[in-house]
Amino acid sequence: MTTSIQAPPTVREWSGWRTVLVVLGSLLIILGGGALVGGGAGLWFHQQRDNAGYYTADPERFSTDTAALSVPSLDVNVGGTEAFSAEDMLGRARIRIESVSPNTPLFIGIGPADEVAKYLDGVGHDELSDIDASPFKASYTSRPGGAPTSEPGSQSFWVASDSGTGARTLDWKVADGNWTVLIMNADGSPGIDANISAGAKLPAVLPISIIALAAGGVLVLVGIALIVLPITTRRAVTR
Repeated sequence: MTTSIQAPPTVREWSGWRTVLVVLGSLLIILGGGALVGGGAGLWFHQQRDNAGYYTADPERFSTDTAALSVPSLDVNVGGTEAFSAEDMLGRARIRIESVSPNTPLFIGIGPADEVAKYLDGVGHDELSDIDASPFKASYTSRPGGAPTSEPGSQSFWVASDSGTGARTLDWKVADGNWTVLIMNADGSPGIDANISAGAKLPAVLPISIIALAAGGVLVLVGIALIVLPITTRRAVTR
């Protein structure tokens, strides 16, 4: 009678630190995947620029019975130690306006907020306070007053402006300061009804997208390595 001796069973060793590596690797893959998705979305967004390099929102209709429509207190800080300043993020800003009545000349300008406030002192106007995107709705804060004493185009404090009939364009290089955008009829008369669209060049979109893709790829690769390493290096233990 022959007696066979069965070999003792072997199992693969698994320790707590291996579990930690697998969990950490999974987290890195999740983070890296999110960065890849964000970077891909950024590259897609980069392709949505117009021929002049601007990302532009569709025009919407703004109207008021007063003499002016303002976007007050645009506080811009292009300095500081931030990785991307406002100047890096925006580059140039553009606002296009066109009167619903084709023969009505419009004025659009951007100037120091305190100077524009002096010009509007005692002038009836509306300040844009909020915008709902879907459905579009503009909310205003009304400031009571009378008619302006002079036409907006005659003021010397504008850093950028445009006026006339048809489509008018305000093209402004973003700069440090506290600014106000003002839209009026060119002759200062009350009653504004115009289609307005805004855009910006956003030069930081492309480098941020590329950085996100590169970082996401690295995180995913490191995460995979942290998962594969503890699995493939387990030692066989006889029990």
